[in-house]
Amino acid sequence: MFRKISGIVIAVLIAATIPSYATPINSLADVKTIPADQDVAGMLVGDNAIYLFGNTPTGGYLTALNKDGSQKWLHTLTEQLELAITAGALDANGNIWLAGATAPPKAMASAPNPTPSGANPDGVTIGEEGAIRPDLTQLTLWKVSAVGEGAGKYQLSLTQPVLPTSISVNKNGASIVAWQSLGSLFVTADLNGKFGKPLRIGKSNSTLDKVIRNSDGSSILLGSSTELIASTKAIGIRDGVIIKVDSTPKIIQSVRSGEKGASRNWASATSSLLLGGYLKSSTSSLATITKFSDTLKPTWTTRIKATSTAVVANGATGTYYAAFANGANGNLITLDKLGKTVAQITFSGAAVAMQFNKSMGLYILTGDSIFNLVTK
Repeated sequence: MFRKISGIVIAVLIAATIPSYATPINSLADVKTIPADQDVAGMLVGDNAIYLFGNTPTGGYLTALNKDGSQKWLHTLTEQLELAITAGALDANGNIWLAGATAPPKAMASAPNPTPSGANPDGVTIGEEGAIRPDLTQLTLWKVSAVGEGAGKYQLSLTQPVLPTSISVNKNGASIVAWQSLGSLFVTADLNGKFGKPLRIGKSNSTLDKVIRNSDGSSILLGSSTELIASTKAIGIRDGVIIKVDSTPKIIQSVRSGEKGASRNWASATSSLLLGGYLKSSTSSLATITKFSDTLKPTWTTRIKATSTAVVANGATGTYYAAFANGANGNLITLDKLGKTVAQITFSGAAVAMQFNKSMGLYILTGDSIFNLVTK
């Protein structure tokens, strides 16, 4: 595996072996079945609730669940039909921040009052039929309190449609990454909803899937690219990329994870820089889990045969979790601080999201269910 850091290529050789698992000591409980008609965009786990957010034909929603999957409250976003909620994060005060896109208000032209006539004696006005819905060109943040009350809505108007993919919030503000056809977008906002200057990353062949906001205002952006980024060229067919951006915003470090003949990405990450992704080539399909240092150097890596990317989460002190799929079955592994796998559990489906909270535990969202890790 080759990584190019700040323009310098450093060779790191890691064996792609499948680890030997210890006997599982825990189990997974299915605490909620997701209705087939419910569009869930993501899951968050706080100190006192599990949060699901997504979209409906009439708007968006955020719901809080108890440990057993029963509903605590439901907050709906129905101020307009033209919206999509695609990412979410919790802040230190327990507020939930949702990121999405909305359409700008559309001015309606006033129709002249028709003059009654023989064919139209009542002067009936016939409205416009089949109007095209406007594009979602406003990057939008919604803030909802821990008890389900709306606490703010903030919008950034753009010239092209936008789709946020990740948001990270701390006491100083929020960092957001988003897709646009002109290239991936990074932008920050303070907690009062004032947006900073957008930064475009790449052109048409770079995607940003995850963002981590640091305490100093810098951010770590994760995704994949075939393009030149901060003087770092592609190594494989498609490389996983790690980009550090300061508060200006300006790229100050670029790291590529690539192998010749292979496609890679980083799509999941924790605040401690535990990264989850995949590696796919003509001979291999692997979930990759790597722990990085604060200087963005890898400290250990685990690769496992899989048919999906790895979704990762921090556990209790010195413990990490990773979930990935092999066909129809999902696998959850527990790793120690050195990256050694100490337990494995199989479940039905593929992990879409996974989060751990020390008071609530570990929860896994699939397309069909929410699972809770039951510890013994």
